[in-house]
Amino acid sequence: MTEAGEEGNEPDLAALIFRVLPELAALEEPILREAGLSMWEYAILTELAAAEVVSQVQLSRRARRDPTRLGKHLDDLAGRGLIVRARASDQRQRTVRLTDSGRRLFAKVKKRVRVAEDEFLDSILATGEAVSFRHLLTRLAAPSAPADGL
Repeated sequence: MTEAGEEGNEPDLAALIFRVLPELAALEEPILREAGLSMWEYAILTELAAAEVVSQVQLSRRARRDPTRLGKHLDDLAGRGLIVRARASDQRQRTVRLTDSGRRLFAKVKKRVRVAEDEFLDSILATGEAVSFRHLLTRLAAPSAPADGL
């Protein structure tokens, strides 16, 4: 590790993450395809599984998907009975939630994805490192969360 202000030879975080992403996508893609989901649809279901009901605006932000493109995905997911969209109390907003069928499918896919990820991490990292790695990524992905003594 270099000290603050020193130039290190380590690659930038984004460069490292972009090297790993294609491998993770290749692990997940067959699982998602078998379940009839795209990566974007799985990302949407992941966000919906984390909350009981979400507005479409919030979902667009959380999933980092343009509202227009999000709408198409939501139409497709609703057509398959995986989500329900409804008018919010102010009538200008729409809310989205998983159906029981959507929740079951998400849980099944998430379990298979986790097994594939664990096998991938266990093939590279030492015992315990995978748990630490997941914990650190979770903290990095939630910058508004308290920093646990950092």
